[in-house]
Amino acid sequence: MSFLRRWHRRRIRTWPFPRHWEPFLYEIPLFPRLPPSDQRELLGHIQVFLSEKRFEGAAGFSVDERVRVIVAGNACLLLLHRETEYFPLMRTVVVYPTLYVARYVRRGPGGVVEEGMEVRAGESWPLGTVVLAWDAVTQAGFAPGARNVVIHEFAHQLDLEDGGMQGVPVLPPELLEAWPKIFFPEYSRVSSSPWPTPLAFGRENPAEFFAVAVELFFADPWGLKAHHPKLYALLSQYFRQDPLSLVL
Repeated sequence: MSFLRRWHRRRIRTWPFPRHWEPFLYEIPLFPRLPPSDQRELLGHIQVFLSEKRFEGAAGFSVDERVRVIVAGNACLLLLHRETEYFPLMRTVVVYPTLYVARYVRRGPGGVVEEGMEVRAGESWPLGTVVLAWDAVTQAGFAPGARNVVIHEFAHQLDLEDGGMQGVPVLPPELLEAWPKIFFPEYSRVSSSPWPTPLAFGRENPAEFFAVAVELFFADPWGLKAHHPKLYALLSQYFRQDPLSLVL
């Protein structure tokens, strides 16, 4: 990253946060629980994110300031306490009003290719786009059983930063050895087990497993830590956060 871009981002993070945006912050499930220092950091990240990313409405949806702030605030929770390039491969957020139907292509056992249509709440593309359903965004929570589609899809963008969706984001040096020793055995255990766990939705592949794990880390840390304590600790080291500490 160039010196000029770093300087420009630092400058944006010092801008006063627009007062008329402040009510929207309390629709971000974790925001009211964050300590004041983290809240201030998040406000700076939101302003950088909104200065660099473009939003588009789909199927007649009108993207207003509330939509932009809530999406940016949830996404930027993933950036707290870390050096960040602000999801460098992502340029555009497309927002549908409700769950939408999209075509899928999957390669199954024996190389059989399956095609069809499915209802989606969001998706994350390698070539610079995140797609979200607004009704799913507004259902995000921080409680046992809660979900957060924004965090899920932007976790995929973190995964992409090293060149592919493989369940391995760009890692700090201290996690290079620990990540494969914890993450992939946990994935293998869940994908081969018939028993339901909060991460069962991630059985499809390591990339989906990573996105579901990150989503639960910020939305349902109780379930993640109870069933996968080593994975919870690993994500806590990576994000330099402990969502369960925000409960009290």
